[in-house]
Amino acid sequence: MTVPSKGRQWKRCGIYCIYAKYGHVARYVDYFLSKLVKSLDQLVIVANGELDADSRKRLERFADRIIVRENKGLDIAAYRQALLSIGWSKLAAYDEVICLNDTILGPVFPFSEMFETMDGKNVDFWGITAYPHDVAFGEEIPTHLQSYWHAYRKSLITSKAFQRYWETMPVYEDYAEATRKHEMTFTKRFADLGFTWASYIDYDKYRSRSTYPMLYDPVSLIRDDRCPVFKKRSFFVEYQYYFNQTAGQPGMELLEYLRRHTDYDTDLIWDAVLPAYNIADIAKAVHLNYVLPTRTVNPREGGDAPVRSAFIYHVYFLDLLDQTLGYLANLPEDTDLYITTNESKIDDIRKAMDKRGFTHTVDFIPVQNRGRDVSALLVGAKDVVLGGKYDVVGFAHDKKSGQNQQNGHQGTETEGFAYKLLENTLGSKDYVRNILMLFANNPRLGMATPPPPIHALYFAHTVPHDWGINFDITKDLLENKLHIHVPLDERKPSVSAIGSCYWFRVEALKPLYEYGWRYEDFLPEGKMGVDGTISHAIERANGYIAQSQGYYPAWVMSDKYARIEVDSLYYTAQGFMDTTSGVRRGESVMESLGSLRSSLTFVGRLRRTTHLALGKVFRAVTYPLPKPMQSRLRKAAWVPIRTAYAVLKKVRSGLHR
Repeated sequence: MTVPSKGRQWKRCGIYCIYAKYGHVARYVDYFLSKLVKSLDQLVIVANGELDADSRKRLERFADRIIVRENKGLDIAAYRQALLSIGWSKLAAYDEVICLNDTILGPVFPFSEMFETMDGKNVDFWGITAYPHDVAFGEEIPTHLQSYWHAYRKSLITSKAFQRYWETMPVYEDYAEATRKHEMTFTKRFADLGFTWASYIDYDKYRSRSTYPMLYDPVSLIRDDRCPVFKKRSFFVEYQYYFNQTAGQPGMELLEYLRRHTDYDTDLIWDAVLPAYNIADIAKAVHLNYVLPTRTVNPREGGDAPVRSAFIYHVYFLDLLDQTLGYLANLPEDTDLYITTNESKIDDIRKAMDKRGFTHTVDFIPVQNRGRDVSALLVGAKDVVLGGKYDVVGFAHDKKSGQNQQNGHQGTETEGFAYKLLENTLGSKDYVRNILMLFANNPRLGMATPPPPIHALYFAHTVPHDWGINFDITKDLLENKLHIHVPLDERKPSVSAIGSCYWFRVEALKPLYEYGWRYEDFLPEGKMGVDGTISHAIERANGYIAQSQGYYPAWVMSDKYARIEVDSLYYTAQGFMDTTSGVRRGESVMESLGSLRSSLTFVGRLRRTTHLALGKVFRAVTYPLPKPMQSRLRKAAWVPIRTAYAVLKKVRSGLHR
């Protein structure tokens, strides 16, 4: 290969592919490009899909050219269009052409460090990380550079093989197909043609720990090998991938490491993921759960003033006043207290306060008996929230569910729900101060709510998700009334305040309060029902509203209640696995769940029976052969079987329509 003479600067062209779901490019791109262009002579940006005016204006500060194209063919098609548009003769003037995309964030360290190291390697192309040879699900995966960053040198760019490869590149619409036919094969294809390659991070070093350390061990790459970038996917990957290969810690540890040990602004991460990905995936990937002490106060991080706070409590059941006042006594004196209730109950509440010796100053807000606690908050207490006096507001209400007893359930089931809500909202004086400290220490925290109930009758309504019949009405509320567009998925939980007891940052939920609710928007007492009303939609929407404003919702528990929650969750998992032990296969949770799902479907049962039978035959026939040959034969043998499964699945799907 040809490299610049000693002392001469490398001449580089960058082709950067971006995809902004709603046309708006997040701020992390500005920071990334501002550092990258220091090492480039030309930058071409290719936007798959729309690009709004603000984003274009910002990108023009860095790019020599911006191409906006139809979102077809993923990043590969974007690279192809840019390469062919620039032309091979012009590209040959560069020592290096880098094709990279916006799935990486950074830099944590200057790009110049990496370029200086790679400039010294006599290769034809290189990348930042590589995936080592592996066999997964019977498919052989060759060692390959991961395609979020491919740097092609002049010796490769000017070759007919490279030019023909891109000129004849088909359009891949499926991510898995693109990965299989481009990313996984590119390195081997050109290595077999005699071209040489290298990766900045030594993949052999991590081979025994993970084939994909960029996702499963990113802190080590940054801390030990000064990897300048990290994957955006770390913060929204579906949890099954983390849980099947780690204890679930990579995303959380990466976020914490960047925040505490680097100069990288983690605010850019929230800007990158909150607008574009489902909040349930984000919440699991980085564990947006907090367990706070009940008998000590956590320290303040930073020097900002403490948050200005208020608490609003809706009283409906006078026979629960003793419990109510016991919890309200945990409020700090500098947290203003408001009680919403029917005007006829105010005197009784005052008398109960006097009798108990309740000394916290209270402002009463008379409300109508329509829409229960939700209308009391959104209509009656609207001015408290929007008045500009408070940064953070808490809300709770007393709770009975008479309809549950009428349906044959025990009153203690509902009392358990109320206990979970109030213990994790107002559990102790120190606990309440810790919640306020939590908001002070985490400026992107928009809402802190107890986890949903999973005990007794509530399990059927919250696991695997908490939508019930409320998804469509919640979607309508968000998109048509509040004009909020964030990723919704009926198959994933809402990460909202189920039970309507929570603390929230006013800025995070402002659109909900500014809508202009009236009591007439809510059903009167006696007609509310157990589900399907606007109140139930609001209950499930607040986490998405916070997300839309650039804040995240989180679950919060007291250390006292966390003891219960751990046992409840473990007991639930243990009970299901004991019950399904007859169909359990494999060692991990994900393998066990996969075998269970398979056993519950016709195609799954057929697949399993066929797989076991053919597996025995295959092992008997191929046992004497070398393992690489076994792998190739296995891959070839499964092609017609997979095709048959797919056809059968489509036939059965058509019959069920």
